[in-house]
Amino acid sequence: MTEKSWTEIQALAVKAATGAAVPPAQALAFGAMATRHLADGGPEAPLSDALSHSGTIVDLAHQIEVVIETASISEQPVRVAEQDSGRRALLISWLASLPCQAETNATSAEIRVRLSLTDPSARTRPARVHIGAALLDQMQDLAARTYVPDSEASRSSGAGAGLMDLD
Repeated sequence: MTEKSWTEIQALAVKAATGAAVPPAQALAFGAMATRHLADGGPEAPLSDALSHSGTIVDLAHQIEVVIETASISEQPVRVAEQDSGRRALLISWLASLPCQAETNATSAEIRVRLSLTDPSARTRPARVHIGAALLDQMQDLAARTYVPDSEASRSSGAGAGLMDLD
């Protein structure tokens, strides 16, 4: 287990999702969710699986969008059917990472969600978040896919700030 700051984990999770070919908006949301998931002591395997199958992240983001849309037109709890325990854990963490108040009750087959879209979340962020070595390595490997290769062309177009001669 390694300790990192909230910001380090979130930034790495966003870069890892981007490296796994997740669209930018969903990668940003995944970063917030992954950090909340780890901070709350959630299992790492579902995060690793989601990063290995980027379609999962997009699917989860879509499910959350549907929940938010449904909650915006009805005060009734929204029911989300989800049989897979890993995906269910990620959905709960995704809901917990929203900037509004979210109340969730989960069973083995569904999540009942009540969102208060006008009330800000009262959740706090811990200073440090624990992450296992295997997940950290996976995220760093995926994040590395987003880096610009070292070359004269990349440096002349702005990469490697401070490394160019300014005559």
